[in-house]
Amino acid sequence: MKTRNRISIVIGFFIVATIFYCGCGHKGLIKDSKYPDGKFFNKPYDTVWKAVHELLFVDLGCVEKEVNRKKGVIETDWITRMTTDGTQRWKIDAEIKAKENGAVVYIIKDIEMREEISKETRNYKEKSKDQNPNAGWKNIDVDQSSVDSMYQQLENKLR
Repeated sequence: MKTRNRISIVIGFFIVATIFYCGCGHKGLIKDSKYPDGKFFNKPYDTVWKAVHELLFVDLGCVEKEVNRKKGVIETDWITRMTTDGTQRWKIDAEIKAKENGAVVYIIKDIEMREEISKETRNYKEKSKDQNPNAGWKNIDVDQSSVDSMYQQLENKLR
């Protein structure tokens, strides 16, 4: 009889743990992009390239890091901003591929959050010139609606 009770208790514990994990332990639903495979525009490559370039560097005010029209690659430099959660930085990568009747645009947005470093921990080091400027940043989830809105802005530019 005691063995049966122990097995029931163990099974009950796993059921409760599973319910807790599935019900409370998740991050929540992340909205998927409407354009997981990029967005096709029925316009010439040069017209689409110009619109993407204008969107990123004129409308959004990004700074160029790499721009290669022949390869169809645009990469912006990091833009840093202070929020109530801490210091964030973001950048955008775009790829434009020529197709038979137009061009496909792929937009990727990366967001990173600065990790807090306490002066009391052993890992704290004074900033020096040779320290990696990308150290201490952690990727965070991107709200796909912000990327989708860039596709919509691009669509409006190409009308």
